[in-house]
Amino acid sequence: MTREASSIAPRLARFGRLVFPRRLWVGLLVVGLAAFLVEPRAHPWPWRLASLALVLLGLTGRAWAAGCAGRHTREARIEAPRLITGGPFAYVRNPIYLASIVLGFGMVGLIGDPWLLVFHVGVCVLLYVGIVPAEEQFLREKFGEAYRTYCEHVPRFWPRFRAWKGAEPARGDLRAWLDQARLALILAAIYGGLHGAAWLRG
Repeated sequence: MTREASSIAPRLARFGRLVFPRRLWVGLLVVGLAAFLVEPRAHPWPWRLASLALVLLGLTGRAWAAGCAGRHTREARIEAPRLITGGPFAYVRNPIYLASIVLGFGMVGLIGDPWLLVFHVGVCVLLYVGIVPAEEQFLREKFGEAYRTYCEHVPRFWPRFRAWKGAEPARGDLRAWLDQARLALILAAIYGGLHGAAWLRG
């Protein structure tokens, strides 16, 4: 790691710790802004089906990853009772965030307004550029060499083709699937709300 990178990482981590407990509010703020600017557009059915497939893939990935990680992922502060390396974490270190990005691109495709793509990319940069370094700093301090070994074998965001052989099996939690079912309802409400807001604007 270069001297410049080593000086930037702690600042990003501090920013991430500041944003982490407010990540939900950031998303709600963006949805509110989108209601005033986004104009849903109709695209051909193959485009819509592909976009819906991304949404379902994102929801499934989030459920799998959250089920393996545990309920602490919903807390307002960065926590990790144990180092999870199994399940989707054997392929990529941040499967929940990766799944959320995929899900977001699916919603962008369903709604169809390029402005929403700008919002989505902006939110991903705002959140993950800080939160990921903050989490990595926490995990390095808590798990030491075990986490460093994990990082050497599993990429941060671009998944491996095969699961890491050193991963420990992770149990799934069915409640995570219920959480994603609720998220699906919220996304449906956002989809309908954006269409309704556009209709009210005439």
